[in-house]
Amino acid sequence: MINPVAFNSGPRRFESTDDLIEALGIQFSLQQLAAITAPLEPGVIIAGAGSGKTTVMAARVVWLVGIGAVRPEEVLGLTFTRKAAAELSGRVRSALLKAGVIDEQGVDEAGEQLIMTYDAFAARLVAEQGLRLGVESESAMITGAARFRLASRVVEQASGPFEQISRLRPQTVTERVLQLDSDLQQHLVPTNALDQHARRWRLAFQAAPVNNRGNVYADVKKALSAIDERLELASLVDSYQGLKQRLDVVEFADQMAVAARLATELPEVSQALRDEFKVVLLDEYQDTSAAQAIMLRGLFSGDEERSGRGHPVTAVGDPFQAIYGWRGAAASNILRFASSFPRADGRPSRRFALTVNRRSGQTILDVANVLSEPLRADESMLLKGPEHLEMPGALSDGPGPVEGLGLLQAPPSSGPGEVRAATFQTWGEEVSWLADQVAAARESQTVTGWSEVAVLTRRNADIGPIYAELTARDVPTEIVGLGGLLSLPEVMDVVSTLRLIDDVTANPDLIRLLGGPRWNIGPRDLAQLGRRARELAQAGPDGSDPDGSDDHGVGGLLGALEQAVGELDPTEVISLLDALEDPGDGFSEETRQRFGQLAAELGYLRRHSDEPLLDLCRRVVSVLGLDVELLATPDFGRTQRRDQLGAFLDAVADYADVDGQASLSGLLSFLRAESEHGNGLDQAVPSDRDSVKLLTMHKAKGLEWDVVFLPALMKGTFPSDRVTDNWVTAAGVLPADLRGDADSIPQLSEAAGPAIADYKQRLKDQQILAEDRLAYVAATRARRVLIGSGHNWRPELIKPRQPSRYLQVIIAEANRQDRLLQQAPPAGEINPHDAEAPPVPWPRPLDPEALDRRRHAAELVRTARRRHAAEGRYDGPPGATEPLLLDDEETVAAWDADLERLLAESIAARRGSAAVVLPESLSATELIKLRADSGAYAGDLARPMPRRPSRRQRFGTRFHQWIERRLGARMITDGAWGQPQLVDPDELADRADLDVDGEAEFRELCERFAAGRFGDSRPVALEAPFTLVLGGRVIRGRIDAVYRIDEGPLRYRIVDWKTSPGQSHDPLQLAIYRTAWAELSGVETDQVDAVFYSVPEDRILAPSRLASRPELERILTAVPEAVAAAGRLA
Repeated sequence: MINPVAFNSGPRRFESTDDLIEALGIQFSLQQLAAITAPLEPGVIIAGAGSGKTTVMAARVVWLVGIGAVRPEEVLGLTFTRKAAAELSGRVRSALLKAGVIDEQGVDEAGEQLIMTYDAFAARLVAEQGLRLGVESESAMITGAARFRLASRVVEQASGPFEQISRLRPQTVTERVLQLDSDLQQHLVPTNALDQHARRWRLAFQAAPVNNRGNVYADVKKALSAIDERLELASLVDSYQGLKQRLDVVEFADQMAVAARLATELPEVSQALRDEFKVVLLDEYQDTSAAQAIMLRGLFSGDEERSGRGHPVTAVGDPFQAIYGWRGAAASNILRFASSFPRADGRPSRRFALTVNRRSGQTILDVANVLSEPLRADESMLLKGPEHLEMPGALSDGPGPVEGLGLLQAPPSSGPGEVRAATFQTWGEEVSWLADQVAAARESQTVTGWSEVAVLTRRNADIGPIYAELTARDVPTEIVGLGGLLSLPEVMDVVSTLRLIDDVTANPDLIRLLGGPRWNIGPRDLAQLGRRARELAQAGPDGSDPDGSDDHGVGGLLGALEQAVGELDPTEVISLLDALEDPGDGFSEETRQRFGQLAAELGYLRRHSDEPLLDLCRRVVSVLGLDVELLATPDFGRTQRRDQLGAFLDAVADYADVDGQASLSGLLSFLRAESEHGNGLDQAVPSDRDSVKLLTMHKAKGLEWDVVFLPALMKGTFPSDRVTDNWVTAAGVLPADLRGDADSIPQLSEAAGPAIADYKQRLKDQQILAEDRLAYVAATRARRVLIGSGHNWRPELIKPRQPSRYLQVIIAEANRQDRLLQQAPPAGEINPHDAEAPPVPWPRPLDPEALDRRRHAAELVRTARRRHAAEGRYDGPPGATEPLLLDDEETVAAWDADLERLLAESIAARRGSAAVVLPESLSATELIKLRADSGAYAGDLARPMPRRPSRRQRFGTRFHQWIERRLGARMITDGAWGQPQLVDPDELADRADLDVDGEAEFRELCERFAAGRFGDSRPVALEAPFTLVLGGRVIRGRIDAVYRIDEGPLRYRIVDWKTSPGQSHDPLQLAIYRTAWAELSGVETDQVDAVFYSVPEDRILAPSRLASRPELERILTAVPEAVAAAGRLA
């Protein structure tokens, strides 16, 4: 045991717990005091949800410092997220100061550097000691998106031959490679162990008994295929690790594996850390992986006292909140802590319980306690070995169930809380009701701010419909995390289109687009398209169907469609795109035209598939018309949808390449992982904006709100018994018997069909328990009101879904409070979407006014076609020839604007006037020109004429391209990647536009920029596009560069490049840019600065002041009259 040391680190010393209570002003419970004042030896605190574990950890540090046991800098605290580390660090620092056991001069010394994440600690350990194992510490760190980029590169360049993974799509292979690599690293298993495992189990499965008919069990066949596929994946894992070594990059899992080796192989490293840190606090220990547990035990415990046994380590966590098993967490770690970290005399360490929840009302806790009943009955929750009981709050002696674990109680002073419930016939009814309830919560003053409300879903897929209903009611709503964004209709359209660009067999995505509101293709036509696809795939040399079938019934057509969209070997998949391009008979002319238009769009986009990913995504947005659609949306909805689509494009932009070889396939793999698991990015943190938070239950851990909604609590949705970690059939999963926590998870007993079936069932049982833990976490996020709801039917269901056990528990409590707000009638056998819904016209009717305009335009087109055909100037309908390539969106937009102006001029001339109307959308350049000379601008509007770009304009455009490549390379190749190189001007396009003198001038300008103050700078944004609504008009433009600064209140500085000393410097331009960037980045305008930079002079030109948003609004309001007046004079 470490004895107290005498030193003068502060003016106060504690003699009793009364001193601690008085110093911190907190009336701790007996449970809390037992954990806070425990002896200086190992111990584990089982902290129920909302029981104040952070307060207890901070108070334990104060107690140990206050009694003179340790110095503040001798305490190490580890947790999982940077947010949690900052919070714990702040709590410890403020508690030390408040208690008076340390003076203010010691605050920095005792602060954040000793409270860090587990990953940061491993990185520090490797940086300081890695050379002992020959591991360099300068490697750059890559996380979620970068992992997918590199892995997809490995998959695309793999030479094979591969018998198993060749049947999979590249995105699927990428996901499985990363999953297997992650499992191997987190459980410290080398890839060659898979070879030995495969040999042993292959022989066993090959000798497996057959079934009663003498056939090999299907599960045994799948197991043999999975073994072979896993070995192929393992070879790609080796290639992936090799690529990371060549690029000198690492992941957190790589560093954790090295740290575990340092902890277990080099005793002197462990001793040095124990000497440095006399006390260790381990937060959220139930979420640690096997590798993390091995590292921590190797560093801070041992087989005997001299090797670390008995070192004061306090683990804090809750096995009922272990919800991250799918990403490597081993929930058994906290249950075996007492034996893994024994006391100095070899006895298991003490356990303490915190069961008083200081967050939720008691009725909410009653629900949580019932939800956790199966967890308390779970055999895996048995305590291992004898326990020592000598203080209040410690858990019971001896092996047995964890008594009291998860039985949460509220303090007597807390309110009772409220539990409500509702059930509905359909999912649409439930979502509509939920949105009404959220809106009513604010109106009724149940909450005073939108940010006090959260909606937690089990699946990302449910977020989109809820978001749509909330925004339709003008409820400000924030989707937390990329996975939720991917469920929004406009984002789903973009992703589906990207998949079709990458994979012509992405049939489900094509069906989604065709059946959507843009194309309005009906179910019968979709089924007929599936049949046509099958005909094309099976047609003989003469185009006939070899099997001679001619089933035109609805069932046959739906079967053909189902076959087309099913998951098959990509080499055997029937491609609906083939049928789209050659639909054959059986379709109306209008449907055929829609097929042709979509096929032409996809062909056009596929020709641009080699563009940078962000450019390709923007092109898709434009081709789909989403930008125009957003402009047509009412103001509130437009802002929200624009922000969400912008957030998706930001995520694509963050998919920045570490080595210049990002691929669309890798991006799609990353997006699919985000949609299904949300584990590719760092844990998303809700913003401080006053908005309803919409997120999955997994992302809600550690957060709390006054009012929490839990929708879709139905069997099959939540809980879900979908098993993803069955190594027998899933090749990307590490075999269970190789895992570090093998003794706490189900194992396959033998290589036989019945045994595999039994193993599957035990995995399903384990999955249900994981869902129970998630339900417990979700329910305990609510402070005052918990609302659960469910439904029977969705459009795709054949049989109704019943309320899950979770909803039944909530309904029971709601009934006791008379708060069952809505109860659906008993579900029948017929889906109301099919039988009871009123007839819906298909295609869906358009807005009458819009339809009239389109019909009028169509008639004009038909008249023009007939006239041109008579004159011999018309060759056929669109699609008869190669479609026009519209590469320049701005050029096309300008053509459209010119046409509108010319038509307006023609109409005005017939009416005897020549009024000029300011367009609804302006570029920033147009606005500046308009303000400088409204007469000239009105003349351009009245009679637009095409103009060839001037030599100086082409010069400036080329120079901006050069800067973008140079500074873009700087952002990508900083640090470990080497220093940026001057981009060769010869590499840029349009070199022929400059003469010899111009080329020399261009090179000189490049050299001046490289030598100037921004030559090696690192902007946070380059050529950043924006759309700003001012005075009822849309202002669009691009910002040259944005830098992050820290100068007083300023956080960002915008820089606009000027290539010649004589260029105009209108502050209005910077004022627009500043306002746009402030809105894009979510800061106030006074936190953004904007300047011009004259490249030839290496000089910053800063206006004395910039117009505010209200001033810009006034300018835009006055402009139309000036333009109209100037137009009348023109």
